[in-house]
Amino acid sequence: MRAIGATPMSNDPAVTTLFGPRKSAAEGETTPGNGPSAVSVWKNFLRFAGRALVFFSMLFFLLSGYLAFAHYWILTRWAKSEATVLSREFRQISSGSTSRSRSVGTSSKSYYYHCTVSYPVAGETRQSQLDSPPSTYKIDAEVWGAPLARGQRVAIMYRPSDPSDIRLVDNPAEATASGSLRLALYLFVPGMLLILTSRSERLNSQS
Repeated sequence: MRAIGATPMSNDPAVTTLFGPRKSAAEGETTPGNGPSAVSVWKNFLRFAGRALVFFSMLFFLLSGYLAFAHYWILTRWAKSEATVLSREFRQISSGSTSRSRSVGTSSKSYYYHCTVSYPVAGETRQSQLDSPPSTYKIDAEVWGAPLARGQRVAIMYRPSDPSDIRLVDNPAEATASGSLRLALYLFVPGMLLILTSRSERLNSQS
């Protein structure tokens, strides 16, 4: 005899399961005893890679804004002049360390150009030096020093409070706002495409 008030049992697995019908791995979900499906792993990877690219692009966006402000500040606070290259010298810096236990020394070399220029300031001729950023590659220093042959005239800027503090107007070794903005876009666009791709695959798996 069936007890009064007892609920009839059903053979339907959708009813007998504790938390509703079991989802298959084909739907991008996990099943008891199984790990995440390949679709879910790939979707998560795309989303993570896209967010990482967008995050780093934001850093370069901020850097481009800072460089633009710094360039504007220099243009409005520093004075422009035209300098003549008096001498140019290719230099090499060697630095090394020695291991006491093995008595083995390792050394590294960096290269740069040292230039002396003359330029007019308030009716007087002054002299100062321009140095390229040190680099472990000779080609970097050669590219920087190529336009600074002896007797060449180059555009410079100097600080009015300290005219000996000078810099090139167009410095090939200096990071620019446009270059940082371009790099930010190179990261932002692929990042957004990866995020949108991961979302479209999630919608396809749910449909």
